[in-house]
Amino acid sequence: MKKQFDGGEAIVDAFRKLGVEYILSSPGTEWAPVWEAMADQIHRKKEGPKLLDVWHETLAVDMAAGYTLATGKMQAVLLHAGAGLLQGAMGIHGAFVTGVPMVVISGESMTYGEQPEFDPGAQWIGNLSIPGGTTHLVNALVKYTSVAGSVHTLYESIIRAGELAQRQPTGPTYLSVSTETLMDGWTPPANPRKVPAAPRMLTAPEDIEKLAAALSKAKHPVVLTEGAGQEVETYEALIALCEKFAVPVVEKAGALFANFPKDHPLYQGTDIKPFWNDMDLAIVVRARVPWYPPSNRPPKAAIAMLDEAPHNSAMAYQSHQADMYLEGNGAQTLRDLANAATVDKAAVESRRKELAAAHAALVEKNSAAQAAARKKTPIDPVWLCASLNAALPDDAIYIDEVTTHTAVLRQHLVWNKPQSLFTRQGGLGQGLGLSLGIKLANPKRQVVTLIGDGAFLYNPALGSLGAARDYNLPIMVVILNNKKYAAMQGMHQKMYPDGIAAETDVYHGTHINAPDFVKVAESVGGYGEQVTDPEKLQDALKRGLQANQSGKTAIIDVIVT
Repeated sequence: MKKQFDGGEAIVDAFRKLGVEYILSSPGTEWAPVWEAMADQIHRKKEGPKLLDVWHETLAVDMAAGYTLATGKMQAVLLHAGAGLLQGAMGIHGAFVTGVPMVVISGESMTYGEQPEFDPGAQWIGNLSIPGGTTHLVNALVKYTSVAGSVHTLYESIIRAGELAQRQPTGPTYLSVSTETLMDGWTPPANPRKVPAAPRMLTAPEDIEKLAAALSKAKHPVVLTEGAGQEVETYEALIALCEKFAVPVVEKAGALFANFPKDHPLYQGTDIKPFWNDMDLAIVVRARVPWYPPSNRPPKAAIAMLDEAPHNSAMAYQSHQADMYLEGNGAQTLRDLANAATVDKAAVESRRKELAAAHAALVEKNSAAQAAARKKTPIDPVWLCASLNAALPDDAIYIDEVTTHTAVLRQHLVWNKPQSLFTRQGGLGQGLGLSLGIKLANPKRQVVTLIGDGAFLYNPALGSLGAARDYNLPIMVVILNNKKYAAMQGMHQKMYPDGIAAETDVYHGTHINAPDFVKVAESVGGYGEQVTDPEKLQDALKRGLQANQSGKTAIIDVIVT
C-alpha cells in the first residue's frame, strides 16, 4: 500500500478544493500518480472528482466544456505530454473563444532518464516532449500558462489556475507538470484555505442610468443577441426586460444558444433588416460582431453593448460601433436596467400589438415553408426541422455543428426553454464531445447532435460513440448528409460565379466518400438508420428516441439537399 502522498494526490486534492466534479482525460503514461490517488480516494471512500478516460484528447476537452456550459461548473482535463496537448488544442481553442473556464494539465519528462533511481520513460525519444517546454504550444489559446516545477508549489499552482480560469474574462488555463514532480513526496497544507467563489462583476450605476434614460424615451428599441441564453438566469432576465418594455428580440442567424422562447410574441426571428432603418436604440446582448461587415451600423440607433467582456481578445477583428458599454454580469445588468427605466404605457402597448402581429406573420411564413418542403427529395432541411419539432420532446437539447444549414436551423427549429441549444465554436470537430458533456450534465433530457456529414468526419467519432456507450450517455446524432463539403463548393461559386468549375461542374475540395454511418453506429453497439423518404423521417426520429431510451446512442443519417 502507498505510504506517502505525492504529486498525484496534490492534483486530486486541488481539484477537490476547486469543486471539480469530473476529471476528463485521454491519458498518457505519466499519470500513474493521479490514478493511484484516485484508487486511494475510492479505497478510503473519500469525496472527490470522478475520472473519465476517453479515447481522444479533443473529446476530453470538449466533454469538459459541454458539462461546464450546461452547469456553469468548471471541470479539469488531463492530457498526455506535448503530443496529447497538441491533439487537444482544437478543443482548448473552442473553450477559449466560448469563454469556458477549465484547468488543463499535461505531463512532461524533464530529466530524460538521468535522475538516479527514477525512470520517467523515454517520452522524449519519440518527440512527445517539446523542446523548450509545452507552454508556448497553447499560449494563444488560453488566458494563463505556467509550469509547476516543484511538488511544493503544485497544489497552490492548480488552485491559482482554477481561480484565474473563473475570473472575467473566463476561459481555460494551462499547467505543465513534470513526471518527476508528480512522483515527489507531498505534504498536504495544514490549514488549506477555502477557495472563494468567483465574484460577480456589476455594471457601473451611471452606465445603467444612461441606458435606462435611452430606453425610457426610445420609440423603436430592439434587442439583438447571440449568446444571452448561455445561462438560465440571463435568459429569464432578458424575457422580463423585454416584456416590461415590449422590446422585440432578434437573434443572429448563427446564434450560439437558445436566447429567447420562439413561441413568445416578442420573438422576431433572425433577420434584423425589418428594424434596421427605424430602430433608435439597439441593445446588443452578448454578440461577437452584431452586424456584418463589423463597421456597419444601424443609421439612427444608439448602440449599447451588454457583455461581461465585450472586447473579446479571441476575435481577430471586432467593431461594435457602440455608444455605450455595460460591462458586468448579464442577468444583473438586465434586471437593473428593467428597474431603472421608465415605462411609457401608450408606446409600450402600441409596440406590443405591432410585434405580436409580426410574430404571428413570422410563424405563418415558417409554417408555409415547412409545408412546402414536405415532399422534396432529397429531404429539405426545412422539413427536417419540422420533423424534429414534431418528434422531439419540448425540452430537447440541440447541439449544432452544421455549417451550410445553420441559418435554416435557427429559423425553423423551435425551442421554448432555456439551454435548448448549444453551438460549437472555434472550428469543426467538437460537436460530439460537447453533446456528451451536456448529456453528462442533463442525463434525463434528450440530447440531439445536429451535424453535417463533413463535420462528423472531423470529430473523434469512434471515441465519442465509445464514451457514450461506456459512460451511459446515449445521444441522438442527426447527420445532415449532402454527401459533400457544400460550404467549400459554395465559396468557390461565390468567388468564381462564371468560372470553369461552374461551367463544367468539376469542383475540388468538396468530395466526401464517407463510411456507412449506420454501420459506424452499430460498431459500438448503437442504433443506425438512413432516411431518404421525407414521409418516413419522423418515424425514424422516433426510433432513434426509442434507442436512446434503451441506453443506445442513435445515428439517423438524413440525406438532404
